[in-house]
Amino acid sequence: MMMSSTALSDTGNVWIRNSLPNQKDLIVHCKSPKDDMGYHRVHPRGAYNLLYKLRYEEYLRRLYENNDNWCHLWQGHDFKHHQVFDVQSGEQWEAREDGIYRWSALVYAWDATRSKASSLGSSCFSLGLLSVSSFFLFYFI
Repeated sequence: MMMSSTALSDTGNVWIRNSLPNQKDLIVHCKSPKDDMGYHRVHPRGAYNLLYKLRYEEYLRRLYENNDNWCHLWQGHDFKHHQVFDVQSGEQWEAREDGIYRWSALVYAWDATRSKASSLGSSCFSLGLLSVSSFFLFYFI
């Protein structure tokens, strides 16, 4: 008996809540090696719900391997504070003034170095967050 891969698919779901003080917006950009979920501006007390479809092959692989999805978050004056981290289906994240929380526990401080931070340059450039001088410094290093 054959089943379609659609029948054996599952949906991934990640929540990212903006709990920043002083009416600060949060910018969220989530990605995987195959998909770019785009940039989303999350207003104070709002949330971004990352929904993604897992194809049958990906669903089986993700049961046994590390997850390939990650999210970039920016906050602060001119969105200068940044963090990037891996996300897995079912997680709930919260952006606060001192860092990124998962299940009410501080996991990442803002601006701390992460392994996927090498993709920061292209993401910031897309957002227009880098000044011309910073871009040249970043580009020629």
